[in-house]
Formats: sequence, C-alpha cells, structure tokens
Amino acid sequence: MSILVKRYYRRPGRRAFTLVELLVAISIIGVMVILIAPAVQSAREAARRCECKNNLKQLALACHSHHDVHGFFPTGGWGWFWAGDTDRGFGKDQPGGWIFNTLPYFEQYNLYDLASDGEPDRLTVLQRRGAAKIIQTPLSVINCPTRRANQLYPLTANEGGKSGFFNSITPSQAGRSDYAINSGHVFNEWSMIALGKGPESYQEAKVWTAGRFWGVDQAPFGMHIDDRRVMSGISFERSTVAMRQVSRGLSNVYLVGERHIPADEYESGYAKGDNETWCTGFNNDNYRKTGRYENGNVVECVPISDSTNNMPDPGGRFGSAHVGVWNAAFCDGSVRDMTYDIDWQLHRDTGIRYE
Repeated sequence: MSILVKRYYRRPGRRAFTLVELLVAISIIGVMVILIAPAVQSAREAARRCECKNNLKQLALACHSHHDVHGFFPTGGWGWFWAGDTDRGFGKDQPGGWIFNTLPYFEQYNLYDLASDGEPDRLTVLQRRGAAKIIQTPLSVINCPTRRANQLYPLTANEGGKSGFFNSITPSQAGRSDYAINSGHVFNEWSMIALGKGPESYQEAKVWTAGRFWGVDQAPFGMHIDDRRVMSGISFERSTVAMRQVSRGLSNVYLVGERHIPADEYESGYAKGDNETWCTGFNNDNYRKTGRYENGNVVECVPISDSTNNMPDPGGRFGSAHVGVWNAAFCDGSVRDMTYDIDWQLHRDTGIRYE
C-alpha cells in the first residue's frame, strides 16, 4: 500500500529549456532593450535639460539680487586678461566679469572673498594667488550637464602679462562656463586687441578712464548702427545697465543664455570663444551677441547647435548641446526653450534693451 501511495504522489520530472527556446528568449530581451534604450536616453536628456534650465534660473535670480543691491545688472568688467578683484566693488572699477560679480548672490561668498587683499589699487601676491584659486574652481551652477563634466579644462589664452593674467597668477587649467550674458546685437568683445585686453595695471586704468580710452568710448565703437547704440545689451565693458533702461520690456530681452561651443572642442581649450575662464572681464568667453557687424551692416548671428560647423563667428553665438533647443533666461527672470530656427531679425532685436 505504501509503495502505491509513493508512486501516486511522485513529482513529475522537470523539463529543461531547449537551446532554441533560450535563444528566442535572449532575442526578445535584446529587442526590448533596443526599444527601451531611446526612451531611457530621452528621459536622461530631459532631466539634464531641466537641470540646465534650473541653472539659468539661479543665474537670473542672482542677477536680479545684484540689481536689487546695486541698482544695475552685473557689470562686464574690463577685458580678457583681467580676473575679478573683490576690493574693487561692483561697478566700473571692477575688472572681473559678470559671473564673478554674481558670486555673492548664489551663495559663493567664500570663493568671492579669495580675491581680496585689502588693497584695491595695488596688485599684490595675495590677491593674485586668490584670483588664481577662483579661476581654478569649477562651478556646477554654470555647467550644462548635457555638454561636459564640471571640471577644469586647459587654459590656452594666457598671454596677458609676464605670467598671464594682469591681476592673477595664470594656471594651466581653468573652470569654464556654459552660459553667457547678453552684450547686445553687435559686439561681444572688442575686435582691436589693444582695447580687448584692457589696461595693463590699475594705474593705467585711471589714465584710460581720464582719457576715455575704453572701447565703449572709442570713435569706431561709439558710432550708431541703424540709429542704434552699439552696446545695446545688458552687460558689457564697464556697464551699469538698470532695469529702467530696458525699455523694450523685461520679458522681451535676453539676460543670460546657453552659448555655442563646437562639439569637438569641449575639452581642448582651443575654441576661440572657450579658451579662457568663467571669471574674466568683457570677452567672447562669457558674452554673446545677437548680430554681427560686417561691411558696415548688422547681419545675422542666429543661435546654432554645438554640432553645427562652418558658420561665421561661432564664438559670438548663442547655442547649446541640446537637440532642437537652447535655453535662455530673460530680463524678467523667466527661462524659456528657444529654437535654432528663430527669425534672425527677431533674435537680433531680442538682444537689444531699448526700442
């Protein structure tokens, strides 16, 4: 009886997968991965774009906080061989660029204070060393995660003084920004090297100011183009633009946007508009324009994607590493998706603060 019971309750034998069934299962899984991968990549890029837009929002708020305290948007500084100097305030005497001037307004107080030596009219070793530490500090708030890692990159433009920058020890690597402020519809740096680099000392800066040697005061740059002033944007050399001067409307004028950098030059440091650092004064590393001066006329300077090549003046254009769009913060603090196929005249006028 016990034998019969055992036979009756005997478990059925296990049936193994055949090789064909295993291959079919693997094929199905492979197809599912192929189908899912684009969706995963799209979701990741959407997250990166969201982070990028949040960075622009933080920068716009910092610019507004700067305006609340000082009465104008961050000044553009002096030139491409000048870094920030904490002791020289936030106005026309400040050689550092717009990002340096907004450091206290996105809670980078300690970094901002590194450039202080208590000597606003002297270039000391302490100040130069502090400025170098700032130059060598990458900041996540000015980094687009779609484009490249937030790290140091080669500093190739270092011909300023005997050791590079006029008021900083020049390191071999520097932090970069993926964002630029709107300098207007004609220039985002001076085409004349003597003007572009600025004075070579604080003493010479006083002579420049007294003699009106600054680029914004020069005859060829003080001209009118189509009855519009050349420096028509929000931040440029020694600027102090207030909200009341944005007569076109705060919601109609660019404040800060993503800047074009050629995709094959992200890490080299050799792109003309990406060869210095984020804290220099007025130059094409940190400033962008919405038009180009060519043969006496202002012509197109539309934004382009980083994968676009063979366009004139790539170092002057807005753009991004994103597919189909670039992000921009407007003077009212809003951040919007912008397309690359925007009408060139509309884009030009969105860089002009006045009617």
